[in-house]
Amino acid sequence: MPPSTLIIRADASIAIATGHVMRCLALAQGWQDAGGNAVFAMAESTPAIDARLLSEGMEIVRLQALPNSVQDARDVSALACDRDAAWVVVDGYRFDSEYQRNLRNAGLKLLFVDDLGQCELYYADVVLDQNAHASDRMYANRESYTRLLLGPRYAMLRREFQTWREWRREIPAIGRKLLVTMGGSDPDNFTLRLIETLSRISIPDLKITVVAGGSNPQLAELQRTAAELGLPIHLVSNPSNMPELMAHSDIAIICAGGTLWELLYMGCATLSYFRTATQGQIVAELDAVGAVSSMGSVDDFEQNRLARALEEMIACQDCREKMAQMGRELVDGRGISRVLDYVLPGSLNRPELSMIPIELNEREDFLEMAQQHFRELNPMFTPAEDWKNSYFENITRNPRRSLRWIVSDGQHVGFILFGVEEHRFLPRLTGAIYEVHVIPEERRKGFARACAKQIIDELWKASPSKIQLEVVEGNAAAAELWRSLGFQKVTERFVLAEKTR
Repeated sequence: MPPSTLIIRADASIAIATGHVMRCLALAQGWQDAGGNAVFAMAESTPAIDARLLSEGMEIVRLQALPNSVQDARDVSALACDRDAAWVVVDGYRFDSEYQRNLRNAGLKLLFVDDLGQCELYYADVVLDQNAHASDRMYANRESYTRLLLGPRYAMLRREFQTWREWRREIPAIGRKLLVTMGGSDPDNFTLRLIETLSRISIPDLKITVVAGGSNPQLAELQRTAAELGLPIHLVSNPSNMPELMAHSDIAIICAGGTLWELLYMGCATLSYFRTATQGQIVAELDAVGAVSSMGSVDDFEQNRLARALEEMIACQDCREKMAQMGRELVDGRGISRVLDYVLPGSLNRPELSMIPIELNEREDFLEMAQQHFRELNPMFTPAEDWKNSYFENITRNPRRSLRWIVSDGQHVGFILFGVEEHRFLPRLTGAIYEVHVIPEERRKGFARACAKQIIDELWKASPSKIQLEVVEGNAAAAELWRSLGFQKVTERFVLAEKTR
């Protein structure tokens, strides 16, 4: 079966929020990690968004029809049929009930990403609303089959944020590192007004990083203004290290959007403006629980109010600490995995999958597959006599190790080896995943991810202090799979294969 495809219908331009595309990019990355392909079907975009999608290995297909029209739905349906797509994802405020119905009537599985609950009726198979105010009541008018994924636990963060899951912020007594970012486009050039305001605020040793998104047309003006004002500003255009910039900042000034969820995850104290009523509701909900501080609408911007709020936040270590704690409680970074849990099981047309113990009388079948596995990892691999005689036996004799076939439609499509072991020096147990192998013709179907998640859950039941594994140098696909499941690289292993003088 060819790799499954995900069609994403979202747009981005100077006038349309790029956040829709960026959160869909996070979902597309997760889909890739599970072995699928992602195609972005777009009527509007920007050069920066296109470049980002292409750099991530995404395909872009241009649509000519008016967004949300019947022809738009027909074009998306035709594209999904041509690519044998498993699901279509729709994200954007212009797409209504009729658009959903047209896609569903074309026989497509539909995930509808929403913030408003404004559609008259929801026809989608799954509706995702990651906002704190999301509730069943907002989506009461839905089909009986429609599944709701509601709340920040489903916040979709891009791959680069996953490596920061175990990182914890240190809260200084005085927060002097300030981050200013207005999203990808900043259509009203609000960044400029903030820079001009900061020049009038007297805060000793303040360090300011200003981010201009890739679709921001005002970069030259921002650079000129920063130079003229002589502020201690580090101006960054379309950075690739946003998590790092957030981690190194004590306070952020933003205008809602997708950046809001990223900052919550990174535990950065946030002063948030908003441009729309929907954004205002989102920010108000988060302000009510102490996760962010609402600064009101950009249309009601007051320099004195910003100055007071910033000075208070800089001095209040306790405020920043509470925001950091609340932010990570709301957004734990596992949103993509939770979304995929609902769409992957039926989406990849995956046959029934199971894992069963490898029996002693299956020794030769296992060793044959194991040799193929190790030759893939190292083309020079030749099984030595001790490997032939002892490898299988030593595994099966150890009650703390589990060796299982990965079975699909009654056929052995791979194997998995895992277990628990004593800590070398301490009275602790360590979970270990030794090998995960899926035969080449059965890859990119989500088998490895499904089995990995199951054995991770099984290992935690043994109460180990941690779970660890090794990835062969250069195996990028395996590294991305484990990162997407929460693993972090903590060391490099060096091997001396033969005696040297």
